[in-house]
Amino acid sequence: MALHEALIALQTGCSGLLTLKQDDPHFKKRFPTIPYIHQGELEILDRLTQIGRHYRTLDEYVQNILKNKTSGLYILSFAFELRSILQSYLHCLSQLEHECLQNTSLTLSHLTVALTDYTLLFPALVSLINTLQSTGYRGCQILDIIRRSTLDGNTILSSTIKKLLCACHRILIKQITSILTQGQIYDEYGEFFIGLNNNINVEAMGMTTPSISRMTSTVASRSHSPDRERQSVLQTPQPNSLITPGYSQYQLIPEMLPSYIPLQLADKILFIGESWLLLKNNDDDDNDRKFLLLNPIDYDEQNHLVQQQLYALTLSDDLNMFELERIIEHARIDLSLTLRNLFVDRFHLIDELEQIRGFYLIERGELYTLFVNRTNQLLLNTKKSTNAIENDINEVFKQCLNDLHLETILTNADKFKFKLNFPHSDTTAQEISGARRLLSRTQGLTDNSNTPFDFWSCGWANLSIQYRVKYPMKAFFSENCKQRYNDIFHLLIILRYVQNELNSLWLAFKNKNKNSLIWHLRNSMSFFIDNFQYYIQIDVLEYKYQQLIRSILSSTDFQQIKHLHELFLADIQTHSFMLLSTAYQSIKNILSICVSFCLTIKQQENTINNLDENILRQFGKEFNDEIRLLFGILGMVQKHNALPHLGVFLTRLDFNRFLTNNNGSFGEF
Repeated sequence: MALHEALIALQTGCSGLLTLKQDDPHFKKRFPTIPYIHQGELEILDRLTQIGRHYRTLDEYVQNILKNKTSGLYILSFAFELRSILQSYLHCLSQLEHECLQNTSLTLSHLTVALTDYTLLFPALVSLINTLQSTGYRGCQILDIIRRSTLDGNTILSSTIKKLLCACHRILIKQITSILTQGQIYDEYGEFFIGLNNNINVEAMGMTTPSISRMTSTVASRSHSPDRERQSVLQTPQPNSLITPGYSQYQLIPEMLPSYIPLQLADKILFIGESWLLLKNNDDDDNDRKFLLLNPIDYDEQNHLVQQQLYALTLSDDLNMFELERIIEHARIDLSLTLRNLFVDRFHLIDELEQIRGFYLIERGELYTLFVNRTNQLLLNTKKSTNAIENDINEVFKQCLNDLHLETILTNADKFKFKLNFPHSDTTAQEISGARRLLSRTQGLTDNSNTPFDFWSCGWANLSIQYRVKYPMKAFFSENCKQRYNDIFHLLIILRYVQNELNSLWLAFKNKNKNSLIWHLRNSMSFFIDNFQYYIQIDVLEYKYQQLIRSILSSTDFQQIKHLHELFLADIQTHSFMLLSTAYQSIKNILSICVSFCLTIKQQENTINNLDENILRQFGKEFNDEIRLLFGILGMVQKHNALPHLGVFLTRLDFNRFLTNNNGSFGEF
């Protein structure tokens, strides 16, 4: 009788010895005493009944997961493996029942000994599923919880939960295999640690909104379940669940990344996935794409090897992270070498950088000098962007190319278009106030005027270049790189404009004006602008660019090439003080003073000999104040950071220690 009741309790969680309390149908209470059963056997029966209750809890959890179509693949795989464990438990009960029928002298202790493993295992599994349900985690997030449960001294418990973890790892390896070999993510439920970057700006260079600091700026499941239809979901990707975003880029989702997968490894997976996406799932219709179609690259052999190696990992009861890292690193090296040869040899990356250098980094000084001369007043008087003005600017630039016969050198000029990006609220109140104070003299306005001329709101200060990146260069020139190029161009074109204004001032009035104060001030401004421009163009840009080209030609790693290019841009911004806000603000103020001075002199052309010297002295004072501040800041930077080219620039400025002897200024005006 007791054996019969025990076998029922082990499968249902209750037996005929339990009575139900009427006011609580879920409350089960055993009779305190039963005459024909010993008290010790009742206690054993209670323990066996508890095993049955845990079984019912686990079975109900599995059934709910299988009925819920939105559970996710990781939880679904977990449930399949858990059900196989429960099936082994039922198989054990079936054997015990067969033994009891054959030998009626068996006791409850025999059942207890036979089910000792489940006495320890089921409570741990119930605790695990309660944790999974309470946290609400999904996908890769549950891997950490399951893995922590494997860290137990009981080998039976540890090995069983490792099987559950292994089932989830099969889904993980399946997703990793998909992105490594196809550039696709099979992630219908948003469970993987790599997803689409929905915030990416895929517009061409120059189309991004300027920031406030513009100038600073697959594996089969091994479950023994008969439910093969549901398991097939884990094996065969459905077409509508594959994420193939075209030119959109992927991004890491840190909260989904398991703690035992290094971030560096996740970055490698991301790089490989985006690279395959670029090479195999691109639909651009241009000459480069057609060239690649006519000269295909064989990826099948490499991908087949990676698939085999990753599949071998799923045959083990424990995920070998060292082997996984080795496989991914080997795939990254092979792919990076392929990309390096593709970009440098087939698609002529060096030539593309030469074109960018010619347009963005103003490598052809004569071209931009002519361009500045022809668009001087147009951009100076432009306060908002229109298609007509932008078309005029681009036509002028094309005419300059033709006049200087540079169209054969700066080819594909159609990829580079000038744009005017006027910010809505890009200038702080302090900058506006400073601009009004410095430039109001240009129109004879007072500080209380409501409409002073603000150089930083005219076309010159908001001119950028839109670069239409073609396949496959989109993998090399990130949006961050594009914005950096525009920030550097922003500084260079303003420097070119200010230099042109100072030179044109000398040409226009060299024989008309005898005021030495004007020429002293103009020469001091021109001395600083010329040296600063030479420092950026020759000491920084030319040196860093040649260093970049040598590094690219000697490298065999595409990721390293991208990194070198990003370092190149960062170094230019660092050496140009664009990342040092105090120094860069001082440079902006100096440029404002120079523009204000030139425009004031030109507007007073008819009465220049009678120009109030107090205005000129005020220009000189403000110019000296900013030079003194900048000279001091750069001296401190050189002292602490020891930038290699900054010392040469300071030596040129402080020729014969003139600035040092005059307290960092150009003397009295």
